[in-house]
Amino acid sequence: MKTQYIHYAGVMTGDLVGSTEMSESTRQGCLATLESCFSQFRQHETGHQANNNSLIPDGAGSDASDSDTMGEIYRGDAFQLYTRSPEHLLNMALTIRIALKSLGEDARLSLAVAPTSERQLPVRMANNSDAFLLSGRHLDAMKNQRLAFSSNDEDFARDAHMVLSLLDDHITPLTTKMAFALSVWMRQPNAQHAELAKALGITRSAFTRIINRANYGRIDDTCKWYADRLKRYRNTGREA
Repeated sequence: MKTQYIHYAGVMTGDLVGSTEMSESTRQGCLATLESCFSQFRQHETGHQANNNSLIPDGAGSDASDSDTMGEIYRGDAFQLYTRSPEHLLNMALTIRIALKSLGEDARLSLAVAPTSERQLPVRMANNSDAFLLSGRHLDAMKNQRLAFSSNDEDFARDAHMVLSLLDDHITPLTTKMAFALSVWMRQPNAQHAELAKALGITRSAFTRIINRANYGRIDDTCKWYADRLKRYRNTGREA
């Protein structure tokens, strides 16, 4: 009889691109941005979110010990994140990359979804579950890529890797202005553009023009595709 895994998790392993050439102030700014993102991602186990309409899981201020998502920075420029809510993993990855792009910087991110054991901080310490191993191995193999995906299920891994490779080609050339506008939109994707533009101090038409150039609809569509494909993967696991 096959083992029936009940718990699925997402792991993201990453590092800053070009960190050795960064000034210390720039590096510290990137690390502060990562810490801010980790804080946003923390959720209570009850699944409560401060903003249910946001593309970004937001539970800022929640205790890490009660959190669905845990992340840490190590080795100066590397970081790892673990979440019991893998449906949010792609949103988290995009949030991190777009936040860094708004600073003119970037990161390599290796995502993995697989059955795994419960995990507590520090997340980078030895863990032999598939999600951690797959994420770490693929980061080591990445060269010019900035976004990679793997899973213990070959079909899921192949489908997601292909789609995210195309998204990677879209995210990498974003300008700082596009990235900053996208970060505002991701927090309130259902808000009126006039409201979001006001927060940036620009006109509605200017804001709409910027996020259209950034092709925000592709990001939204890809996140929806990922959520649907993840459901199919989980259903297959239950039937095993």
